[in-house]
This record gives sequence, C-alpha cells and structure tokens, in this order.
Amino acid sequence: MKRMLVFMLIAVMVIMLLSPCVAEGSIRPGSYVLGAKINDFTFHTYDGQSATLSEVLDKKDMVLINIWASWCGPCRMEFPYLQEAYAQYQDRVEVIALSCEPTDTNQNLAQFAAQYGLTFKVGHDEVGFLRALNINSIPASLVVDRFGVICFVSTGAQTSTDSFTRLFDVFVGDDYTESVLLTDIPSRRPDIEAATDEEISAAIETRASAVSSANVWPMTVTNKDGRNVVVSSNKGVPSSVSAVTVTVDACAGDAIVVKFKTSTEPVFDALRISVNDTVIKYFAGQHDWMTYAIPVEETGTYTVILSYHKDHVADSGEDAVWVDYVAVTTDGVAAFAENPQYPTTDALTFEVVSPTARQVEIDDPSGILYNTFGPAKYYVVNSDTVDIAASLTKDIDPERAFLVNYFDGSYINMAQTATQHGYRISTGVDSFATTGYRCSYVMLYEDVTGKEPMILVNFRDEENLNGFVIENGLGDWRYVENDAPLSNGISAAEDEAIYEIKCVDTAGQPVPGVMLQICDESTCQVVVTDEYGSYSLKLHPYAWEVHILKAPEGYVANPLDVMTMPVQGGSVTFVLEKK
Repeated sequence: MKRMLVFMLIAVMVIMLLSPCVAEGSIRPGSYVLGAKINDFTFHTYDGQSATLSEVLDKKDMVLINIWASWCGPCRMEFPYLQEAYAQYQDRVEVIALSCEPTDTNQNLAQFAAQYGLTFKVGHDEVGFLRALNINSIPASLVVDRFGVICFVSTGAQTSTDSFTRLFDVFVGDDYTESVLLTDIPSRRPDIEAATDEEISAAIETRASAVSSANVWPMTVTNKDGRNVVVSSNKGVPSSVSAVTVTVDACAGDAIVVKFKTSTEPVFDALRISVNDTVIKYFAGQHDWMTYAIPVEETGTYTVILSYHKDHVADSGEDAVWVDYVAVTTDGVAAFAENPQYPTTDALTFEVVSPTARQVEIDDPSGILYNTFGPAKYYVVNSDTVDIAASLTKDIDPERAFLVNYFDGSYINMAQTATQHGYRISTGVDSFATTGYRCSYVMLYEDVTGKEPMILVNFRDEENLNGFVIENGLGDWRYVENDAPLSNGISAAEDEAIYEIKCVDTAGQPVPGVMLQICDESTCQVVVTDEYGSYSLKLHPYAWEVHILKAPEGYVANPLDVMTMPVQGGSVTFVLEKK
C-alpha cells in the first residue's frame, strides 16, 4: 500500500490535536478503566429516540459502544464489519455508535447510517467517552457486559467481521456468570482434529505430542515435497498459534537439530523454536527445507516446542510451516556449520551510502519533524534511487529485525538483505513531480516488540527538500559538512509559482486553524491556515483545486465550495460564517 507523505502525517496529528472529539466533559479523565463499573447514561439517536444503558442491558447480554466521527476514515472502514457482526448477534448484543464530532448533525448521522446500511443505534457522544477513557484517538470501542462492567477497551479499526464475532462470543450465552476482562480480541478457537501422538511421532521421527490447549491449534500430519511431515493448522486464522511438543534426550556437547520449511508473511508470522520454555530462534517469510542446530550444555531430557505464531494483520505465501524431523546429533560442529550465518558488528548502524547522497540538518522550531520521525537522519540523495546499509549487533536476530520501506510499502526481514559486508538494500526515492510525495523514508526496527525505530528520510534533490520545508513551516536547512544555512524563503524558481489561500469571516476578519486540501489530478495535500488566516506555498504551475476540509470550532463552511488557483500563481479567499 502506498504510504502517506509527511504532510499527511502532520495533518493527522493536527486532526488529533484539534478535534473536538478530545473535548471537555464533566467526567474526570481516566475515570473509566478496564474492570470499572460504568455509570448509567442516556443517549439520543439521530431519529429522535432516547434510551439509557441500563434499559439496553435489561434486554441484551452486552453492549459495544463505538466512538467515531464522520471525517474519520478508519471509522468508516470498520463499520461494514461491525454491521455484519451485529446482524448475526442482534438478539443478544447491542451496538451504540456515538459520534464525538459536534458538527455531525442528526441529518449528517441519518445520511451516514443510510449510506453504510447501519441498523444499530447511532447518536451523539453526550458523555465524553474519550475523556473518560483518557484516550485521544478514534475509532474507539468499549464493551460493557451484562453486569455493567467495562470488560474491553480498544482503539483502531477492526478489519474483519470475525474480529467482532469472536469478541461477542465471550460475553453472550447463559454460561456467562462473572465478568471477563480482555486486553485483546480472542483468537478463533481451534476446529481441527489433532493427529494422534503416534502419528506425530512417526512423522517427526522422535517422541512428540499435540499441544493440549483450547486456544492452541494442533499440528497435523501431511505429505510435503515427498516427505511425511507435520504442518501447522492455523492457516488464515488471525492472532493464533499452532504448536507441537517434542521430547528428546541429549548429552552435554550434543546438538538438537530441527529440519523445517516456512512459507509465511515476512516478519510478523513466524516459526518459533523453543527449548524448555525459552525461545531460541525465529524464522519468518520464505525458507525452503533447512536445518537449525541448538547446542546442548547439560545432559538431560529437553522439551522442544515448535510453534507457528500469526498476527491479526495479513497472510502471505502458503501461510504455514512444516517440520520434517527433530533429532539429536553428537556431531555438533557439522550441525552448527549448517546454521545461517549473519554478519555482526559491535554497534548498530543505519545510514545512506549512495555516493551522490549528502546528509542534511533541518531546523525544526515547532518540533513537527521530531514528533513525526523522532531522531531521524535526513539526506539529499541527488538520484531517483538510494543505497542503504545497516549493521547489527550479536544480540539482534536478523529474522526478527526488519525494515519498513515507505517507498513501496514493503516489510523486509533483515536476514533477507544480508551480505558479506553487512546488510544492504537499494530502493527508489519519491519526488513531487513523479509521485506527488517530496520524500520517502525507510525505518529499521530491531524486533516486533515496539522499540523506537531508526529512520532515514530521503529527498531526491534540493528542490524537493525546499518544497517540503516550505509546506511544513520548517526553518533553514544545511548540509552536515557545511554550516552555511540555505534560504527557504518563498521565492519562486522558473518552473514554480507562489500561491496564497486566505480564510476570513463575513466581517473580513482572518480565520486561523482552517484545514484545507489542495489537489491536482492525482494527489492532495492538507494544510492549515496560520494566525493570520492564510497559507502560502510554492508549487509547480497548475490550476490547483482547493476546498475546506474542516472548519475550526465556531465556524461553518460549505464543504462543496471549491476554489481554483490561478495557474501562474495568485491568491483565493474563502468566507466562513460564524455559528
């Protein structure tokens, strides 16, 4: 998926910071937490009906309260899934979708509900749930069970009907007798019959058994590439695990050898090899039949668990792992020689190594860059491609470390980029003329546990960097090896024009904080008027179309009003009415 440019990221940040959805309310921030009893409240739907939460719970097993706004894309994305799940469970589940956007009128909500075919209750958030939950992003959902207890809180859109039905299944039914608190949506329960221990042991060539758990999918026996092997059974099941347990006897100095094959999503779906409850190694992506040897330090009996862990986002390849055998060998030297060899150094590094590239510093007085990228490095590469190098320390597993390449939206295991001299990739660099984006960036994560990434932001040339600096209201920039600042004032080159957008009220007074969208035939960018109600920028000559994306609180704008900029530069003025 093509990613957003930094000005789109900044626009999202502005929405999050300025949106009335994080508005004030009478409820103390953070007073609603997991496990707390919720206060009874009355809500009003767009069609003039009203009800209290307690009235709803008298008839239903649970209530899902969804907080959203009409301008929120992820909210719109999840509604069809929520509606489909509700249609299946409406006899025992109620859904109350409450807009936190004050400008979403009853008429807006009625049109929205009709457009998406929503049959559950849609109204306004009169409680101030985001404040009560102490969160500032939407969509947000909370589950209240039949006892009035907040049992689940989440932010971000769900991307399948199955996610909602698995959540509903926990709270419906006559056997739900006490509150169950969830921090994540449960995975689907296994519905595959496990192979017998004898069948698994025969396939894996040593003592083995199915993992006995209601939430773990079994490994089953199959034929793969002419081999009798065990295979994971959780293909296509989000947030799931399939596993098998193997028991071996080994002496000090031996090696435990596992032979396997993987065809999975890179990075996030992975085979884990664990010995005595300690994860030894991960393998993800495409690996043809290979072996991995684990040293044995003490004589004894060892429990080896081979498990395929899937996340909730995506599948790839055959979405499975196969295990041919687990064996003990006394020839550890030969076995270890077959292990993948990864280059390591004493320090973690990540940098651009293209010969034409030059690192730059950008003044960031408002902190926009740091808030978006953190301590990133910035380069002018003077090319439409860039070469990037990394080095990893011994404690970083290249099968777990990965790159996110926002030029093409790919995720790349570092193991796949290994060379004799470290880790290398070459990728394209965006430019405004070719893609509508003035930069592209690559992020290096040490693993999937959420540590802050290292980031390289790449500009094809100075022209794109200058445009980026102007559009985002940044300060001067300079090459790292040259302290002399370069001007970023708005002065047009031969192939550029200067445009100004003004926003005033009916009395001619400037209106700051107006969110505007500027579009050509293929791309749009979002900007916000300054304290003088204006925004100036330098672009290539074009009849740019401008419309108001969001008016600040206290003003009304017609979203259908569109202004066309003069091709060779100039200004346009929007007039907003005060409420």
